Amino acid sequence: AGRVKGLSKGIYKYSWREHSLRLVKAGDHRAALAAAALNQEFIARAPICLVLTAYYRKTESKYGQRGTLRYVPMDAGHAAQNVCLQAVALGLGAGPVGAFLDREVEKVLNLKKEEPLYLLPVGRPLYD
Repeated sequence: AGRVKGLSKGIYKYSWREHSLRLVKAGDHRAALAAAALNQEFIARAPICLVLTAYYRKTESKYGQRGTLRYVPMDAGHAAQNVCLQAVALGLGAGPVGAFLDREVEKVLNLKKEEPLYLLPVGRPLYD
């Protein structure tokens, strides 16, 4: 989060159990995230960038290799599409980004067990 009304700048993790956000790292890290995404500057300019991650080991322990190869990518695609649809419904825009350096994104976000799958910068569309 960088320019979100009512939300301090920082990296947050979503808790599905509490349906809440937990601050992981304070400060504006959008420029570092953009650099990790092969210098795609629109990521740094977007007010917020959602990052979809996977915890492959946990998924594989339940579903085997099928979970890693099939379920995780399908779920990520569905989630990204829902973010894009909701952004449009709110008069915003979102652009899924898959071009990034995994290890660099992991460093920026302090990921330990999860791996980044998608970056979803959200903001006002450029054509407004």
